[in-house]
Amino acid sequence: MHLTINDILDVAIKSEESSYKFYSEMAGKAKLVETEKILKRLAQDEKDHLDYLLWLKSGEPINEEVYFDGFEEAGELNPDMTPEEVLTIATQREDAAAKMYNQMADIFKAQQDKKFIFERMAREEEHHRAAVAKLMEEL
Repeated sequence: MHLTINDILDVAIKSEESSYKFYSEMAGKAKLVETEKILKRLAQDEKDHLDYLLWLKSGEPINEEVYFDGFEEAGELNPDMTPEEVLTIATQREDAAAKMYNQMADIFKAQQDKKFIFERMAREEEHHRAAVAKLMEEL
């Protein structure tokens, strides 16, 4: 499989766009103010990631298998979802994103600048997951 950094970044960009849309839509449907507030913060974090990835885009070729599954497996939005159901899906999405970014960091282990970027993105997704898990505990 021959992929470019742009190919990988395109998938990451789609992931961030999807997560931004997911969190924004769910924030608008949240019944609890605290749920809405956290979902809005997560949406803004995803928007920040999206902006950063768009800036990072280049065309350097690589030859690696890349993990991109997990987002669809997390589930679809449903207006009748409870906050617990929304947060369960959010947790799964954050796990999938962290896994994807960790794999990207491994792919670029010889290029410390790019490795650092993807490691940072993975850590941010892991922090998002922790924030969602904390909110679930509070419900």
